[in-house]
Amino acid sequence: MSAAARAVGAVLRDTPAPEPDGTRDPRARRYAEDIIELHDRLSYRRLPLEFRGAPLSLVEDPHGALVTVTGRDSQFPSRYLKGVLGFRLAQYLRLDWISADAVHRTAAFHEPLPHSPVENIHTVTLCARSGKIRGYVGLSCSADTESLPLDSACRIPFPTEAAHRIDLLARYARPGLGTHQAFEFKRFLRDQTMPRDEQYTRVPWHLMLGIGEALLTLGDGVRVVLGDAKEHVALRHLRLVGFDLHVVEGTSPYLCASDPMAPIYRQTVVAKPFAAPVPADISWYRDVVRSYLDGTSDLASWQAVITTLAAHRGRTGHRPDPARGGTRR
Repeated sequence: MSAAARAVGAVLRDTPAPEPDGTRDPRARRYAEDIIELHDRLSYRRLPLEFRGAPLSLVEDPHGALVTVTGRDSQFPSRYLKGVLGFRLAQYLRLDWISADAVHRTAAFHEPLPHSPVENIHTVTLCARSGKIRGYVGLSCSADTESLPLDSACRIPFPTEAAHRIDLLARYARPGLGTHQAFEFKRFLRDQTMPRDEQYTRVPWHLMLGIGEALLTLGDGVRVVLGDAKEHVALRHLRLVGFDLHVVEGTSPYLCASDPMAPIYRQTVVAKPFAAPVPADISWYRDVVRSYLDGTSDLASWQAVITTLAAHRGRTGHRPDPARGGTRR
């Protein structure tokens, strides 16, 4: 067992076992409904115009009437960042993946603002007509004050590692690669109120494209990603855009009952933890997805896009692993 794995285990030995759910306060349910209604009314049409500096990615899609912008914490004006974090909260309340009692108790109307040594990255997909948020995915940085080796016993576990009680990063340890170059996927979300139309289908691809272009822009700033996700949702999309995922099966994740996020691990189908280096050929995948979204591709359907992506992945089973400096199978 690695030193980092022992550190993760030490943290979680002190974590109490999950407690049974209590009776939900009806006031908390009403408060949650008010928060959901509040965020449903908000529009972010001017966000791309009021962005601070050049975004890490900007995807304009007239065919799907969508606009996707990706940037760091500091690039979002404060009111917009609070709104984006509010969208995350409202969607989790709608899905019952966050404790309405905890949200009510703290009078929260958005998730906590970031206070991190490295900036987080946010990808937001907007409806070009209404300005409403239609999708979101984030990359969350390490809590380490200084960048530490991935196998350091002193590094702070990422939330996914803590919940699943595993070490996901030690396998990628190498000189010159630290925890400030590892980011956790957060909140791969599509607006739950969307009708199942073409726009609905395009949103996850917008999110993947925004993240992919951000990773290309950031270069060595992001070398390894991790997180947890369900097999036929985010894991499927990540594999299709080239990520060689190391998925850990058979974990039993939990958070103590006092944690607002505890309900997310009380589902019938539980997310699986994963980690992966950033693909060396991510620009190829980016080009395929972007060309389809902007209407310049020869591919005639989403099924053709998926087939093309999967075929390329099958042909490149031995890809350079930038995290390890070697070759992966």
